[in-house]
Formats: sequence, structure tokens, C-alpha cells
Amino acid sequence: MAHAKRKPPIKMKADIRGYNFLVEILSIHAERDNEKLSNKASKLKDKILRYSVPFETEDKDTLIDIRFYNNEAEDLIEILFNSIDEFEVNANYFEVLLKVRESIQKENREE
Repeated sequence: MAHAKRKPPIKMKADIRGYNFLVEILSIHAERDNEKLSNKASKLKDKILRYSVPFETEDKDTLIDIRFYNNEAEDLIEILFNSIDEFEVNANYFEVLLKVRESIQKENREE
């Protein structure tokens, strides 16, 4: 009941494809053996299906407004990180990060 009148502070907008993808990931994790993650995924899925608000943009695109409390966003990130093994990564983004950081540090030293 603590959240009854407060709007969740974390706002995410998704298109229909992204929304369906998110709910599918939660559905898959809700059926897995890891009871802790399964319960979190099930609760998030139920919440997203119940409280998300579809709306139309000025360009007539349909988006879905999804809101989370901090703990729910944390749970979602944990679930998404546990989905990593199901996807193939084709680039080493860590190397990109290192190059970008190096570039930023160099720019800062030159200023």
C-alpha cells in the first residue's frame, strides 16, 4: 500500500515491438527454475501488463509508457543481465568504451 498514491519515478517508453520483447523476456524468466528471479519476473510482468499506458505520438506512432519504482528497475536490470547468455554479441563494446574514455581524458588534458 505504500505506493498507492505515488507515481513511480522511473519512466520508460517502448514501441510495440520493444514492449512485446520485454514482456516475453519476463515470461521466459517467470517459468525458469531460479525461484527468486522467477518471482521477480512474474511480478514485473503482471505490473507491466496491468499498468502500462499506450499512447499515440504526434507522428501517429504507438508507444507504451512503462513506469517503475527504483527496486523494480533494479529487478528488471538483474533479469535482463540474466538473459545475456541468450544473445550473441558481435562487437567488443568494452574496447569501444576504453577508446572513448581515453579520448575524453585526452581532451580534458588539452583544455
